[in-house]
Amino acid sequence: MTRAIKLISFDLDNTLWDVEPVIQSAEATTQAWLEEFCPKLVTRFSAEQLRQARLEYWSNHPEFRHLITRVRRDSLRIKLIEAGYCLHQAIELADMAMDVFMDARHQVTYFEHALTTLNQLAPHFKLAAISNGNASPKRLGLHQFSFHLSAEDVGAAKPSPEPFELAMAMAAVKPSEMIHIGDCPKDDIAAAASLGIKTIWFNPKRAPWPRAEVQPDATVHNLSELSLVIDTLGRPSPLQAQSA
Repeated sequence: MTRAIKLISFDLDNTLWDVEPVIQSAEATTQAWLEEFCPKLVTRFSAEQLRQARLEYWSNHPEFRHLITRVRRDSLRIKLIEAGYCLHQAIELADMAMDVFMDARHQVTYFEHALTTLNQLAPHFKLAAISNGNASPKRLGLHQFSFHLSAEDVGAAKPSPEPFELAMAMAAVKPSEMIHIGDCPKDDIAAAASLGIKTIWFNPKRAPWPRAEVQPDATVHNLSELSLVIDTLGRPSPLQAQSA
């Protein structure tokens, strides 16, 4: 494989696995735990009311937009207090509920060829994960990644440039030496492309590209296509080859 590309970054949710069933299962598991250990809460508030409270908290605290774990924990703590638990109990129960949620949140089913592709790429490139979500590659045992930048850790979420800029700084690479792979046209493709980073759109549903002002450098419908596409994108142009 070519070495013109040195760093390959991946989005996680909806790029390596389908996140919707993961979150649905994690929320159901957490709700079952709340029903067992927080009876006053579930008597007072339905699961839908707790969800709406979380969305309202997120909307009312724009400074926490990238802190999705905190938003979930804090909004639950507030409702526990409203249900009659003291502050100490509310803090402890909210923390325990988040542990339950995060355990279930890491029960993912990888897309076909996801792990095989990571294993193929890891010996040849530095791999990084750049995600707005709160899944941890380390917790998932994804040793192929050299580092992981979450919005919570960086202090900014994609499409802000900070996660990509920090990734390039950590890997000591230029934009021309990096490829970013993700499913979101705005947060992944447009954001990375605006910095001069090459992009690959993961589009398993074969949706039409929605943005006229920017195009991905390549599109794949199956992760098994990545190795060949990355090799092609990493080749120098004829002019670069002549000047080399």
